[in-house]
Amino acid sequence: MKAVAVFAVLVMAFGAWWIINAPPSFIHIGPKLELDAVSQTVLEVTSKEDVVRTSSSRTAPTLPGYDEVILYEDRGEAYATSTDGWIWKIDLVAGTASRFVDVPLMAAGARRDPSDENRIYFCASYLYGATYPKGERVGLYQLDLQSRAVTPVVLAVPKVEGIGGAPRVFPDGAGPISRDILHSGKISRALAFCNDLDVSGDGQRIYFTEPFAYENASMGGGGTYREAVSMGQNGFVWQYDRTEKAVSLVAQNYTFPDGILVEDNGAESEESLLVAETIKFQIQRLILRGNRAGQSEIVQQNLPAMPDGLDRDANGTIWVGMIKQRSSTVDWIHRNPWIKHLLLRLPHTMMPVSRETSYMALSQDAATPLFYSVHDGSVLTEISVVIPGRDRLFLATVGHDSRGLYSVPYPEGLKPPTQ
Repeated sequence: MKAVAVFAVLVMAFGAWWIINAPPSFIHIGPKLELDAVSQTVLEVTSKEDVVRTSSSRTAPTLPGYDEVILYEDRGEAYATSTDGWIWKIDLVAGTASRFVDVPLMAAGARRDPSDENRIYFCASYLYGATYPKGERVGLYQLDLQSRAVTPVVLAVPKVEGIGGAPRVFPDGAGPISRDILHSGKISRALAFCNDLDVSGDGQRIYFTEPFAYENASMGGGGTYREAVSMGQNGFVWQYDRTEKAVSLVAQNYTFPDGILVEDNGAESEESLLVAETIKFQIQRLILRGNRAGQSEIVQQNLPAMPDGLDRDANGTIWVGMIKQRSSTVDWIHRNPWIKHLLLRLPHTMMPVSRETSYMALSQDAATPLFYSVHDGSVLTEISVVIPGRDRLFLATVGHDSRGLYSVPYPEGLKPPTQ
């Protein structure tokens, strides 16, 4: 009888723990994901050398971890969106860095304005575990390099229905739209998470990703853990039209849309977008115009690591930061979603995370892998973006223990011609 009583107490205690630690009601576990083996085309271009460990260089040693670098190599300078909540200015000639402007929350993805070289657009969101002054808001912002003025561009987006349903792409101009872009209202809500962006060739349209729109959403750590485990279809892609001063919905119900890249294919207006579905280990093409407008297609899947930021060099080659590697454990978890009910009740720090990270080059149409290199984590534990420079590739790293601006040489045959 005593053993039965002890067992009953244990069952009750477990039941109480199970209820108390249940994830919020808005967390919905997605369907089973069967990840196949990494393709032979990737294996054939995988470097035998750990390029970061053997050939990386570091400069500007005071620079903290950063998510993006905007290069002005003709000026001998660059700007980094750093984890300390500042945008830093880097002197590429002297190899030094200093704080340039304190921005709302933490700046993440950023791009130069093609129509004004002194204007930078950037996303700002919460970084998990960090604290910020009251009143700072998630949003898309612009920075004037000459005046150092930071101006909000988009702080609110249209309210939409059908969240968590089937993925959907809206042909250009067909999605829900709102001009109430700075305040929440009847048809708009506060932007919860602005992660990455790209700008049309004429500088008139800005596309940005919102991986999920939970209350208190944040980058990294426990902020993304629940979404990474549950694999919910909660992500959005938005467009801001500078002429119309309006935000419209481009796509919804994708799984953690992150890095984004405009594809214009020589057309007057952009025809499609490449979007990294980071935690699904794949890259999607969202088609905005033409006969297939409103459709999407997977251009890379079963990747060996999580694709994060996307960038393009002067040759058109696409460079992909691959922030964390796949593992047999991750594959098993996604094949067996029943275990996620338990994992979502455990602290994110209990999940084993490899120190390995990597980066990849893809052809201009993103269809063909051209190069891939895995790093063991001895220098950097996270490569979020690869920024192509004139002579070297700069590597963005959001690792909290990282210091300095890192770069590696171009792989043989992939360096763009000197301008």
